[in-house]
Amino acid sequence: MLASSVPWYLPVLFLSCLAWAFAFHLEGAFHHRTVVRRFYRWTPPLMVGGLLVSRALDVFSGTLSNPEVAYALGQNSSTSEQLRLMFTGQGALEGALLAFLTFALFSPSLPSLRGCSSNTSDFVRSRMMTHAGVWALLLLMFFFHQDTYAPATVVPPSPTVEVAEWSTFLLVVLFTLLLMMSGEILTASAHMASSGETSLLFQRAILKTLVAGLVAWFCLFQTDIYTAAWWDRPLQNERLAVAFIIATYATSAALPHAFSTVAEGLQGPSSSQAKSLAWCMGLTVSLALLITGSTTDAVHLYAQGAGAFVIGWKWVALLVFFGSAAMLLPTVGFDAAHHPEAWWFRVTVMMFLPLGVLSSDAAWLLYPAILLAGGTYPLVYMRFIGGHDARTQPLFLVGVLGGIAATLAAFGAQNAVHVLQFSLLGLLLVSAVGGFWLRRDRTALLR
Repeated sequence: MLASSVPWYLPVLFLSCLAWAFAFHLEGAFHHRTVVRRFYRWTPPLMVGGLLVSRALDVFSGTLSNPEVAYALGQNSSTSEQLRLMFTGQGALEGALLAFLTFALFSPSLPSLRGCSSNTSDFVRSRMMTHAGVWALLLLMFFFHQDTYAPATVVPPSPTVEVAEWSTFLLVVLFTLLLMMSGEILTASAHMASSGETSLLFQRAILKTLVAGLVAWFCLFQTDIYTAAWWDRPLQNERLAVAFIIATYATSAALPHAFSTVAEGLQGPSSSQAKSLAWCMGLTVSLALLITGSTTDAVHLYAQGAGAFVIGWKWVALLVFFGSAAMLLPTVGFDAAHHPEAWWFRVTVMMFLPLGVLSSDAAWLLYPAILLAGGTYPLVYMRFIGGHDARTQPLFLVGVLGGIAATLAAFGAQNAVHVLQFSLLGLLLVSAVGGFWLRRDRTALLR
């Protein structure tokens, strides 16, 4: 295998993806250095492609030093078994990462951006590369360990690992698409205040994410995530854990973040922006503390009673610290969104979740709380955009009552599975109410 025969291969791949994370600056810095810019852009996808080609050669030639071939195929495997292993094993992850990186490079060619200016194209490519670079680093840390590419030392006489079914490949495709579309939403929302050229990209990405997200959550409902035992050892199945992370991330991007972006475009430069941000932060902290403590109490691996809320507060404090720190970024020029402080706060909360689970399993306890907290954002904007009359509107009251009911149900749940279910239900209910309100009253609000 390439990664085992060339020890520096994976570290260089990691560094090249890290460089992509700074594409928002480096793309412009390399603008007049054509060779350097091409090398910078193509190094990560070409290196991932090298891993994929090397694996394909091992699988189809039956190289027993490859651990997948040795443990899953054996010596006398058929072509159909080899194909199935390539599309469902580690090769599926390498192919998904390659597609994800390549999509970021060619994102300015999307039909939604046809006819846009060169400045918008450059902005979209650099931000999509940044998004892909950050997520590529996370995926490398989850799936691309050096041990994964170590040659097999003992070859069993017969296969000891069962090759996954073809449905696994379809799920890899589904969650890769969710990551791509989440990047589209974040990139488009960051540029909407500067130009309306990304509006169509934003709208289409939301619709695609909502459809794919429903399928993804339905698939997750059938897995061990909806068993109490999973929450004790969430990283026992890394693929399932990352699928849950991506589903939560995409849901947060398509519902609370997308709604907030549109609502902030309807707000004028007045004190209501500061008030809405303060309310969103306050509700996020309050619900995160309440629901994280409840989730911690429900997972018996951690402390019970008051101790559970102490653990929850530690993670909520870290979340709020990074979210508040990110709100300073508009002071150094990162202010292309309608309300940049609120934009950075939401994105930091979304990215804190996958980063947190790399440091501790306790970070998983935040997931239900952040989903439920995201459901409060539409209510805040409905209140401040609609004025004092909003408090008596039936839609607003339905949203408030639904949010309160979901919060009480999640807080009183006896296990983490039910906490997650009620949190997700609350987010979907309030987001549906907010979307209907926005669609009905947007024309009047623009006046």
